[in-house]
Amino acid sequence: MACWIRTAGTLLVLLGASTAGRAQTTPNWIVTGSDRMHYTVQGIGDPRDPQGARVTLRGVDPLPGQFGASGLVLDAVPYRGHRLTLTADLSTRDATQGAMIWLRVDGARPSEAFANSQLQPVFGTTAAAHREVRVDVPADGEKIFLGTGLIGAGEVSTTDLRLAGHMSPVAPLTPPRLLDAAIAIVRGHALRAAQVDWSTLVPKLHAMVPAKGPPAAAYPAIHALLGALGDHHSLMLPPTVTQRFDHGGFPTFPPKVEAMSGDLGYIAMPGFSGVQPAAQQAFARRVIDGITRVQPQARCGWVVDLRQDPGGNMRPMLAGLRPLLGDGVVGGFRRAGGQVYPVYAHPPSSADLPDGPALEHAHVAVLLGPHTASSGEVVAVAFRGRPDTRSFGQPTAGLSTANAGYRLPDGSELFVTTSVDVDRTGHAYGGRLLPDQAVPDDPAAKGDATLAAARQWLTGACGAPAQRVAGSPNL
Repeated sequence: MACWIRTAGTLLVLLGASTAGRAQTTPNWIVTGSDRMHYTVQGIGDPRDPQGARVTLRGVDPLPGQFGASGLVLDAVPYRGHRLTLTADLSTRDATQGAMIWLRVDGARPSEAFANSQLQPVFGTTAAAHREVRVDVPADGEKIFLGTGLIGAGEVSTTDLRLAGHMSPVAPLTPPRLLDAAIAIVRGHALRAAQVDWSTLVPKLHAMVPAKGPPAAAYPAIHALLGALGDHHSLMLPPTVTQRFDHGGFPTFPPKVEAMSGDLGYIAMPGFSGVQPAAQQAFARRVIDGITRVQPQARCGWVVDLRQDPGGNMRPMLAGLRPLLGDGVVGGFRRAGGQVYPVYAHPPSSADLPDGPALEHAHVAVLLGPHTASSGEVVAVAFRGRPDTRSFGQPTAGLSTANAGYRLPDGSELFVTTSVDVDRTGHAYGGRLLPDQAVPDDPAAKGDATLAAARQWLTGACGAPAQRVAGSPNL
């Protein structure tokens, strides 16, 4: 899965870690994020007051792919069982990568309620762009975290950041309410939402759920809702799995980095599940350390094997391959409206990772196959348009789209396909990636024909002048 919401989630975890448990009697605005040294915040006023708060957040020469945020922590106890609404008119200057507002409530578990305006970022130089987000405060809510966010350089300011929490208590969560929440998310954000006959679908879905009972009684209808999109990528995680994803992190198999004969390096990249920052960093560090160790024996180039990468969280995969991909934009995600959000190999949570050797000009052979899927395909796309790069094998699974995560009121999470993958040249995908050189998959054949073809190309290219290999179209 690849999405802005996880970037914002990292930001909020950092803020919670830096201020949790601190007494807060008057507003105390702080700056947080992945590159705090390059962001400043000036804030006065209280968002709970009618006139709101005045907050200005500036980013000056941040590192590529980094972000900053203004942050405030409030007591959630007075708002338990109520709905909070955070509003602001955002004014930006040179915010080329976007600005937003965000709101989170922590209780027994971190991030029990979370929302931001990341799907409506404010770009460039804009005056008074209104944004609004809402969350329901759980009965065990303890802390409220809120503020503005800025990706990259620029400035975002507001004179009226307001938090309202005096509305009617939240109604009990029933199956129809959970289904309605899911429908609203999908209709508002899914890449293929405009292709759905909602007037026919919604009554069918409501007929599938009882009026009363546990919220989970709505799950079959929600699965049917996602299936109606026809993108074959949107999915739902129940609360127990969502918690494991939020607080864990593990690869589908240990990544492998080793030297091969012919002065070549070999990297077998697995999928990665979870967003726990320490686990992501440990994974990426293992790959970077392996590349650093093998680099003296890889004079003629590298093989990046993605044939068994089923996807998951793209960030630790890209971070581990940063020595080969470099620090610039390696791709992006294009939404239905045409907006393209850039992707970097250097993620916001990787400030403590080693750089590794600078290999962005090394020859790289990328191995693809039908099990290369989802975020595995994002990694493959990151190599498209890279100089001295060629792909080998079979077409990928055809999930070269990006999912964004949206938390439902019962703690489950929807991962909705919101955009298609775009490579660094601007070519958009959305389906299967074709290798530059197709290699038949013959189970009866001896040896690894795809790896052999890649090694032959790298050996032949060893010492040759740099060439640019164009990306292949999708099916």
